[in-house]
Amino acid sequence: MRDTRTDPAPVPAGALFLTCLKVGSLSFGGGLTGWLHREFVQRRGWVSDDDFSATLAIAQVLPGANVVNLVVCLGEELRGPLGAAACVTGFLLPPVLSVLGLALLFDRLGQFPAVEIAMLGIACAALGMLLQICWLGLRRAKGSPRRLAVIAAVVVGVTVLKLPMILVVLLVAPVSVWLVWRRG
Repeated sequence: MRDTRTDPAPVPAGALFLTCLKVGSLSFGGGLTGWLHREFVQRRGWVSDDDFSATLAIAQVLPGANVVNLVVCLGEELRGPLGAAACVTGFLLPPVLSVLGLALLFDRLGQFPAVEIAMLGIACAALGMLLQICWLGLRRAKGSPRRLAVIAAVVVGVTVLKLPMILVVLLVAPVSVWLVWRRG
């Protein structure tokens, strides 16, 4: 990690913000860790390869989105809490503004039949992908009564009993972990 005792000039918070703003603006669909590596290690030399890898490992252990954790950790490492705030704000500002812009656009154009049809098509495609993931999960659970029981408990809890998902997870997850631990 960066040793501030030997480096009297910390990275300016504005530079961290602009770098993360650039990555957040120009990247789409993955590969963000590579973009961040290029900007923080290769282009600017703010952190070494080893420091970046160590920070990435920490970010992957923390709950939440790995890449957001990574920018928070990098910013904190380079400039403390101000750096973490600058990085995460710069990184998340473009997608947040994009979503808000799309929401406004949809609000203006949502009454047109073509937009409604397109949104229905997108919803059907998303549902199809979700069903595929569920099907793959069921196939992996096939042959394991314990796994099938956990899946059934979640389905019954959410769909039949109409319990909130978070409550179902809080109730079923410990049992699931215990079943796997007991088996292994």
